[in-house]
Amino acid sequence: MRVVLLGALGVLMLGLQELHAHFPSDLGSRTVLVFGFLLLGGFLLGELVARWSIPRITGYLLAGMACGPHILGVVDREVIEHVGLVDHLALVLIAFTAGAELKLGRLKARARGILSISLMQTGFVFCAMAASLWFLRDQLSFFAGLSSGQVLAVAGILAVIATASSPSTAVAVIVEARSEGPVTDSVLGVTVLKDILVLVGFSLVISSALPCFDAAGRAVCPGLGSLLAETGLSLVAGCAFGGLMIAYLRFIGKQNVVFVVAAAFLLISLSHSMHLDPLLVAVCAGFSVANFSRQGAVFLSGLERACGPVFLIFFSLSGAGLNLAVLGSMWHVVGVMVALRAVFTWSGTWLGAFAAAEDESLRRFAWTGFLGQAGVSLGLAALLRARLPEVGALLADLIVGGIVVNQVLGPVAFRWALGRSGEQHLPEAPASPLGRPVSAHR
Repeated sequence: MRVVLLGALGVLMLGLQELHAHFPSDLGSRTVLVFGFLLLGGFLLGELVARWSIPRITGYLLAGMACGPHILGVVDREVIEHVGLVDHLALVLIAFTAGAELKLGRLKARARGILSISLMQTGFVFCAMAASLWFLRDQLSFFAGLSSGQVLAVAGILAVIATASSPSTAVAVIVEARSEGPVTDSVLGVTVLKDILVLVGFSLVISSALPCFDAAGRAVCPGLGSLLAETGLSLVAGCAFGGLMIAYLRFIGKQNVVFVVAAAFLLISLSHSMHLDPLLVAVCAGFSVANFSRQGAVFLSGLERACGPVFLIFFSLSGAGLNLAVLGSMWHVVGVMVALRAVFTWSGTWLGAFAAAEDESLRRFAWTGFLGQAGVSLGLAALLRARLPEVGALLADLIVGGIVVNQVLGPVAFRWALGRSGEQHLPEAPASPLGRPVSAHR
């Protein structure tokens, strides 16, 4: 039935496109129409791919790609640029979720292994990926015409995004397989902790890279001391903002979905006016609510309900914005980057588990839980497109292309690993294992 509905929706899209050619409409009307099609198409395709144990986010991306300017043409570049605020809103909601899911109580039991794998894997993947891209710069076409400093900056940006994983992808597989054990617990803890490391790392790397692409920016770009001060102030501001959210949830506690969205918009506005990093502020705010109050469950409940439609639109627009022509001509580059990331993720995970004296099962199988990429990586790709106009669009296309591949292969590999490690406990008649809202989005 969903296939039939998708087909009917596609025909309707093409019909309206034909009408639009004869009766042009203004940008606002086209944007509303696009939102409606993406909500319907993304939802239907997300539900369809979920039947094959693929996260719904992959369906959202594929729906956006189908509606984009290179296939059906429902979403054009003008509309994508017109809704840039959705990128910022979605990214702050993702950061809220990353902070709220980092529960201190959950991490205590395996704190040593989680910390060791997080630091070792993140550091190893970043260094190995950056070094590989540097040595392969003459073979990779997107480095053509860049200076040595710009090549180093691009390598650092791609390397830090390569370290990102998706907690929700891991959760989706774990829920479906009803798994429990050291591999399951470690993957959950590491993926959430790595989100925060990636957000901090990206903020530092992108700030350091900006002067390489703007000669005038070298004079106004802050030094390392200023960057560290901005990071520290962002962390403090995040804790203070979290305190305000705790107060609202405790003493008012009404309309939590509206509150979460309003808090995200307020945080974006205050962060830009005070020159703070909104991602770090949001992570600290979410962490404070989840760990230093009794309102963590209420906050997460409102956050999950608020995230659904926002993430569906955001991920669909990310797919629509993907330049398929460029990606098609650079498919081999995407393949190389996906393969390098998989090898380095396995190596970093094994080294971290070995350093923490974890058992052999965790060393062999845990790395598959870190292959999936989703929310944070897509959000950073969108920021990259906006902040580095010279090369940002091309790099964002490469990143999203890699995310699509990782989102298809990652869950399959992790499901296989849970079976091999003996932690998979499937029921006789599993019922819609991906139905939890939080497991479909990040």
